[in-house]
Amino acid sequence: MLKLTEKLRKELKKPYGRLVASVEEVKNPVACVGDVVGYTFLSSGVLPKILIFDGRSERRPFSKLEELKKLSSNYAHLKTRNPPSTITFEAVSTIAKAVEMADRGFFVRVFVEGEEDLTLIPLLCALKENSGSVVYGQPGEGVVEVEVTREKKLLILNLVEQMDRLRHNGKNGDEVVEMCRRWVNGSGSGK
Repeated sequence: MLKLTEKLRKELKKPYGRLVASVEEVKNPVACVGDVVGYTFLSSGVLPKILIFDGRSERRPFSKLEELKKLSSNYAHLKTRNPPSTITFEAVSTIAKAVEMADRGFFVRVFVEGEEDLTLIPLLCALKENSGSVVYGQPGEGVVEVEVTREKKLLILNLVEQMDRLRHNGKNGDEVVEMCRRWVNGSGSGK
């Protein structure tokens, strides 16, 4: 399992893409991370291939969770666990499965028990270069669109490599880093 360091926590408070004012500004949203963003896109009729959410918004229960589930009821459903401020091997494996399913034409929603915020990081690593963009909510800022480019994947991999590695369920975090490296370097889902 990887854990966010205090230094990285400050770094991740800045948007890692372009702030957008509306759904219409987003070019090709392949994935949404977050309940509010996912709800906003789906209720506007924009269907990303992958939707990752945790039933919470800014650490409070998301009031439109049932509506979000209804809007995404035709999506294949995956579930994973990911404690706050971490990236678990289980979450990364589930994201890998979601990306593989999306590549085969499925629409996939991933419900995260815990917190989905940092799942954006392995998701950007796993998606194919130039496959579109990932959108997520930036507290106090709005919606951020991140194009899945080689440069962005390398930047995200650098963040992964700076995270603390902790033992969790027989894994020590190196497995998460290695999966992200393989994706960014062209083997695995993120070619």
